[in-house]
Amino acid sequence: MKTMRLPAILLSAALAAAGGLHVLRAQQPTPLEKDPNADADERIIAEVRDHNEIMANLEYLSDMIGQRLTGSENLKKANDWTRQRFADYALAKAHLESWTITHGWTRGTASGRIVSPAEHPLTLASYAWAPGTNGKVRGPVVYVKASNQQELDAYKGKLNGAIVITGEPLLLPTPDEPAPSPLSIAEGDSILLVRPQRPAERNPLAPAGPGGMRFFQARTEFFKAEGVAATLSDSGKPDGLLNMTGVGGHDFHIGPIPSAFITSENYNLIWRLLKRGPVEVELEITNAFTDQPVEVYNTVAELPGATKPDEVVVLGAHLDSWDLGTGTTDNGTGSMVVLEAARALQKSGLRPARTIRFILFSGEEEGLVGSRAYVAAHKDELPKISAAIAHDTGTGRVLTLSLMRNYQDQEIMANVMAPLHSLGLVELSQRWMTGTDHASFEQAGVPGFFFIQEPAQYFQTHHTQADTFDQTREDGLVQGAQVMAAVAYNIAQLPELLPRKPAPPPTETPGP
Repeated sequence: MKTMRLPAILLSAALAAAGGLHVLRAQQPTPLEKDPNADADERIIAEVRDHNEIMANLEYLSDMIGQRLTGSENLKKANDWTRQRFADYALAKAHLESWTITHGWTRGTASGRIVSPAEHPLTLASYAWAPGTNGKVRGPVVYVKASNQQELDAYKGKLNGAIVITGEPLLLPTPDEPAPSPLSIAEGDSILLVRPQRPAERNPLAPAGPGGMRFFQARTEFFKAEGVAATLSDSGKPDGLLNMTGVGGHDFHIGPIPSAFITSENYNLIWRLLKRGPVEVELEITNAFTDQPVEVYNTVAELPGATKPDEVVVLGAHLDSWDLGTGTTDNGTGSMVVLEAARALQKSGLRPARTIRFILFSGEEEGLVGSRAYVAAHKDELPKISAAIAHDTGTGRVLTLSLMRNYQDQEIMANVMAPLHSLGLVELSQRWMTGTDHASFEQAGVPGFFFIQEPAQYFQTHHTQADTFDQTREDGLVQGAQVMAAVAYNIAQLPELLPRKPAPPPTETPGP
């Protein structure tokens, strides 16, 4: 059954009416003061509309290359292929820039079952960079409820050989519950790049609040010292989908103990059984690590600036993915939007004043590691990067651009976006989100922006075995490439670099 969709303008108008937002029309010049970028933007929009290669490129990346775990052979294949695509499109300086991870990781097999009080199969997937179980392990399920070290110490001597869970089942949206719009979040609040959670939800392997990560690490080491056989986590996804993240951290270390996600249905079953009495589970997980560090790469190309080639606008997305599906919407879509923006800008024959650089980062899923490596390697260039913009929430249409509280750029960026009102955008946002690669630039003082998009089931399927080419919506990706290319061109044409945030006031040093 074909789902009816509102045209872009009607959709934006509906969102505006619902959320108090305005369709992007402000600050347009009068007919006698036609925006100097309007004609160029129309050429870019038409080039993407009439000649784009987004879906062909995305299908190849998804189906012919597939998952692109950081450090894997598939990611290197994707690096080489995207470098060649940039070269095919006549972009300049198409090349790979390397950085290194401590250990590569390869997924093996994972199987399990509830042994008693009744036998049930379990569907599970190991966390990335977690070790295997070294054969079958069987043990009682123990719920460890602890949010600090004192509470954790109460379990000393009680966990040897146990299969540990650390949280209540996550609350999933009901089938008739509408997906929250990212535009419904209060202005200035944060957007988390995870599935929007209902109030009762909490990721059991990521304790919240100050010191949460430190406690998580201490808890994992405690489990290892106590002889825990494995931990199981609720995937927090509907319809039997699994979830994925890693336990190796930014340094890609080997995790202390076997850890796996199970489906929400399995997790709820274990929880119900625990209320009746003891539960015993059997697991077998096999994974492999490299003995030596592994070189990984970011793919880079650029459209040289005509008059200010040493000043740069960065368009980015992450090419790496988790490995249960094919990484199509997280983030093959963003990567192919960047590739298409590059193709369209080059094909249009436009030559922006500043260089527009296209970067497909790796290591994003493990903590923005590839973009951080890029920023560190190019620290001397940062003062001449006007902005870095990321596309990383799937296949939905771009609704607006978040300026990440770069209030000093609000008026300038309103003018940059004004010629693009035909693409159905709403007013600029200042919402905060640090879960993708623009944040690495933002933290280094470069204005870092990201696109807020229609959810389009992104949070239901990202990181799962359902993140495949079947999830894509061509209209959203075409519109995203149009917005990304035109915004980059307009920023590149500004008289000056975008202003930076004011420096924080100096901290007073106490006197003697």
